[in-house]
Amino acid sequence: MSSIVTNRRRLLQGLGAVLGTAAASQLLGEQAIKSAFCYTKNVNSYKIDGRVFTKNQMIILHSIVGQIIPTTDSVGATDVDCHGFIDHQLANVHTAVEQKNAVSLVNKMNEMSVKRFQLEFYLCNDQQQLALLTDAEQARNGFNQVDRANLKFIKNLTVFGFCTSEEGALKFLKYLPVPGGYQGSVPYEQIGRAWSSKAYY
Repeated sequence: MSSIVTNRRRLLQGLGAVLGTAAASQLLGEQAIKSAFCYTKNVNSYKIDGRVFTKNQMIILHSIVGQIIPTTDSVGATDVDCHGFIDHQLANVHTAVEQKNAVSLVNKMNEMSVKRFQLEFYLCNDQQQLALLTDAEQARNGFNQVDRANLKFIKNLTVFGFCTSEEGALKFLKYLPVPGGYQGSVPYEQIGRAWSSKAYY
């Protein structure tokens, strides 16, 4: 496994802490979670028009999410249809402005790819795609802070889609149905005094 992929996997392990505060409020509302669980995976969703993205934009988005969480010896974002998930979430949960921003990033990524490599983004090799994504992440070489924010939004949706997929939830997330185990009928003497706010009483 290449060092780039290994480093990306390590980064992914730590993303939970980052997403916990910044993106959670934006991505994990009640409607977003309901919508996420209603989505049915279709790994070929990039071959047709989406509800927000055109077919060509879906192909580019497919390549972008494939670089964010690549397929290695384990499944990646394209294997669990994060590209289709993003289109679904944008159409069902997010505002028209957020939809426009996501489409804008996909178009800008392709525009910069054609300008720099004379190839559409999805036809570029991994190194070229990573170079463009890195430039967008660092707001340099033709990318600005708006592009950076839009890429962050797409990355957050990718991780959300990956973690709510069956493969992501079962193989990569830890789940403890009853943290600490269930202890019923605990004598009150063992618990001690219950805490409450007496400021209002």
